[in-house]
Amino acid sequence: MSEEWFSQKLESLKINTDNRLSTLSEIRGRLNVTPNLEVRITNRLLSSPEIYDCLEEEGAGRDKAKHRENCGETQRLDLVSDILSICMANLTLRQNDFPLLLQRALEHKKARIRALALNTILKELQNQVNLNDKDEQSVGDLLSDELLQHVLKGLQDIETEVGNPALSILLMVLENHLHQPWVKESLSIALNKDGIVKCRTYELAVGLAKRSPITLEKVEFIVDHALAELDNDDILMQVNILEILVSLAEQNHGLLYLEKHQVYDIICKRVDSEDNPLDRLLVPGIMKFFGKTARVQPQKIITGYPHMIRCLFECLHRGDIANLPTAFDTLANLAHTQQGVSLLELNYKSALKEIFEDYHSYLHSLASDLKIRAFNSLEAIFTFEQSVCLEVNSILHTWFSYMGRHSDNMEFLLDYCRNPFPDIKISSLNFIRALCCFEWGVEALKNTAGLLEFLLDRKIEFDKEAKYAKYCVIELLADSNTFDIQTNLQLRSYVNEGPYYVQNLLDVAVEGN
Repeated sequence: MSEEWFSQKLESLKINTDNRLSTLSEIRGRLNVTPNLEVRITNRLLSSPEIYDCLEEEGAGRDKAKHRENCGETQRLDLVSDILSICMANLTLRQNDFPLLLQRALEHKKARIRALALNTILKELQNQVNLNDKDEQSVGDLLSDELLQHVLKGLQDIETEVGNPALSILLMVLENHLHQPWVKESLSIALNKDGIVKCRTYELAVGLAKRSPITLEKVEFIVDHALAELDNDDILMQVNILEILVSLAEQNHGLLYLEKHQVYDIICKRVDSEDNPLDRLLVPGIMKFFGKTARVQPQKIITGYPHMIRCLFECLHRGDIANLPTAFDTLANLAHTQQGVSLLELNYKSALKEIFEDYHSYLHSLASDLKIRAFNSLEAIFTFEQSVCLEVNSILHTWFSYMGRHSDNMEFLLDYCRNPFPDIKISSLNFIRALCCFEWGVEALKNTAGLLEFLLDRKIEFDKEAKYAKYCVIELLADSNTFDIQTNLQLRSYVNEGPYYVQNLLDVAVEGN
């Protein structure tokens, strides 16, 4: 009976075009309340031209106001999308007719419908990964050549809602098909499209290339195309390409490839160039590129490209507001590893002294958003997942002393902890927490008059995140052996009570007496 009902409604869509909205609404309603939809019903709806024909342009002879036409079209699109989405949710990649059932949607002129089909494929691939406990690259053979051609066409789509799922699918399945001539032909066509499509194709190539030297060789023609764009006048394109190339540079074979093609040297020359003033706009993107590479390849960058390090220090020292956020982040990336810290101190000791002294001034003078960015970078510089060696411990202590103008306390941080704006207060407390992972940091806090009392005072803090930030600092202090027994008891009591403990009025009154 249910199948017969849907057949009648499809016939109604074909014959009675004036009542399409109500008919589509009835179909959607029935689908929503019907548990365990029969496969033949969902397949019938997905392959039905009547459903898709509802989205075709209405006859020009109809005398309707333009806004009513647009409204009706939007409603039809919503209803058809819902119907198709419900039906597609019942499909599986193992069905022999899976490509056929999605074909009409994949070829539809409406981007939203094409996106529905691509997202269905993507979800099915992800389900297979989760069900079989495999990595994403293991599902490469689940897609037929026919479907893969549609997905490659989606990669070339100007609409982001279509291109993004196509990219995600191809990152999962394309590696096993790169030997196919028609795949290379389709990717070559994408390289001749507009900037959005080209960047999407570059992202695909780099996502595949970073997996192994063999895969890099297979997509080298795309990566070469991206590198060639670093030598044109499209600054925005170059910034996007640098961002994409970072993940390739993080791999040893990728870094060797980029060095072989002299990418780092070419970029350095762009910074030096005075012929084109627009090249200076590239500086933040270039710093970010070098910094992110240095997170995993510190020696290559810090010792191999001293000019870029000096350029970074110049940006930090000069205080150019436009470049400071990126410069803060880049310095944190350079110091991300213990090796990075050691190499920086070994090669740029005097420059680092100036930079950390500049941090002291910046924390005082910068606008609030940049203050927070500076604190975040400092927190990153002094944070390590594992215990640091004695050499790095000593270097970090020295860097901290530069910020405090060689005083062995945190007095210069006290005002920021008491700042009425929660964001600044929290970022400064997070920095203090990073410092207190070191014995010298705890000692510096102990030597700061009023700071421990401020941290232990629950009555002056009302912001939930700030309460938690204070709690994290005290948790570290409670585990140290720096304080006397009485103070340790206070710290341990605070930790046991938790971050959001509130004293009741009776306790406060007793304490007051």
